Amino acid sequence: MSTLETKRLAPRGERGMSLIEILVGVVIGLLGILVIFQVLSVTEERKRTTVHGSDAQSAGAIALYQLQRDVQRAGYGLGTAHTKILGCLVRAWDATPPGRSLDFRLYPAEIVQGAAGAPDTIRVLIGSSDQYVSDVRSWTASGATAKSMTGSRAGFDYGDLLVLSDDPAAGANAMVAQLPCAMIQVTDRPAAQPFNVGHNLSYTLTPPDTLSPAATSAPRFNKDATWPASAPFAPTKGFVLNLGKQPRRFEYRVTLPGEANPNRLVATEWFFNASPGEVADSIVNLQAEYGIDLNNDQVIAANEWTETAPDNNLIPTPNPLNDRMACGDTPSRSWRCVLAIRVALLARSAHWDKSACSPNPQRTSGASGALALVNFTMTNVDGTAPSGAEAACTENPPSPNNWRRYRYSVYETVIPLRNMLWGTAP
Repeated sequence: MSTLETKRLAPRGERGMSLIEILVGVVIGLLGILVIFQVLSVTEERKRTTVHGSDAQSAGAIALYQLQRDVQRAGYGLGTAHTKILGCLVRAWDATPPGRSLDFRLYPAEIVQGAAGAPDTIRVLIGSSDQYVSDVRSWTASGATAKSMTGSRAGFDYGDLLVLSDDPAAGANAMVAQLPCAMIQVTDRPAAQPFNVGHNLSYTLTPPDTLSPAATSAPRFNKDATWPASAPFAPTKGFVLNLGKQPRRFEYRVTLPGEANPNRLVATEWFFNASPGEVADSIVNLQAEYGIDLNNDQVIAANEWTETAPDNNLIPTPNPLNDRMACGDTPSRSWRCVLAIRVALLARSAHWDKSACSPNPQRTSGASGALALVNFTMTNVDGTAPSGAEAACTENPPSPNNWRRYRYSVYETVIPLRNMLWGTAP
């Protein structure tokens, strides 16, 4: 009898992932996540650099456009002003309570140079009269102040702001800076002569004029019968320049580190609103130069750019009325010779780039006697001078205070003072 033997099968092994395999998978996943985040970080940093660089470019273009627009209008209404009064210190007053002094120089465009390469300030004066009135008038005086003028009242209207000055003796040495000048508002326009341009705080309606404003109106830019005490007009005659009813005096400057809102180009209108308004941000420097026509050929050559303003000193010439001959002096004597302004704006990106090491930005300058590229004077974000490792971009870790860790754009142009070019006065 045969015996049936049955063999017992060995149990099958368990299937699945071991702990080691799971840990290896986790490590690979973490490495993948690390790479993804690294790529995302680099991409986002490049994006921020590009975006902020574009913002700085836009800010620079807007700032240059706004500045150029106002500088081009500089000297409107001053083109007919005689050379002898351009540059005089105008005593002016705003009677709006509590009252404030508005003294200014009769410059079409003035550059206030910043110390040691700091940002410059540009001031422009723009008249608003639709009639160019600038001539020599006779007047009578009351005490130290011109009160009434003889001659036709044509071209003058209620509220017009006039600049009055004495007439220096023809051909005599004279400092225009010492010439007495004052800004007063027309207060009366009677049919008879002389007509009143006095400083009283209420309109004088004698004889009556049906076009007169209300008798209670007060000239905003007049003070009192003795204003200005420091401008003793001779009781004979002098120059009269009509600035119109709404002249503007703009001041463009760059706010500095330590101010409430640094690195911004701001503009202040001093006659009617003394509060600065922001033009553009991300602007860290503004440099400007005068274009002075030294040889009277109506062209600003490469050697006619300078940071030195005219000194206002008139000298005798063969023809005392032709003071353009003073343009050839060094420094030039007459503001009549300033025919253009060269402007350079430096814009900086708002985002710092730790991998950046920007070279020193440059601008075109003619201060050396020939047009050449010169460096902007650079400071760190907090206004301090770079030194040591920061200057070499070797500080560790990279510092967002280091100016070299940012991107820069330079915007520059030459702005002709067309109102002075087209002027007819000597």
